[in-house]
Amino acid sequence: MKLRRFLLYYHGFALLVALAALALQHAFDTITILSPYFWLLFATVFFFTLFAYVLSDRGMRSGGEFSIYFLMGGLFIKLFACLTVVAVLILKYPENKMLTALNFFCLYFLFTLFEVICLLRNLRDQNQT
Repeated sequence: MKLRRFLLYYHGFALLVALAALALQHAFDTITILSPYFWLLFATVFFFTLFAYVLSDRGMRSGGEFSIYFLMGGLFIKLFACLTVVAVLILKYPENKMLTALNFFCLYFLFTLFEVICLLRNLRDQNQT
């Protein structure tokens, strides 16, 4: 999968996640589903996932022994950076800690799932050629 195609799919996926979050919030008006920092978390996970994918894609395209280091490095940097942002939010604004953490993990796992699926598609394309 070319980077341009990934960007198109990725932005579409992010739009779907954002619309789903808004729809859930409006469907359950009486219950707070989104934390006050949801959009900050969304932007953080969005950009770090994009960075990790580009880093992993570059590593896979270069091939060789170090491609796995690019893959693992991208995932580790994304995890560490996102957890740092969440830790700062939870420590600085202790109200709704559970909701902020739940929102983060939902976003993180959704975006990581999308990233891994796209990376696996790239690996499958390389094996077929």
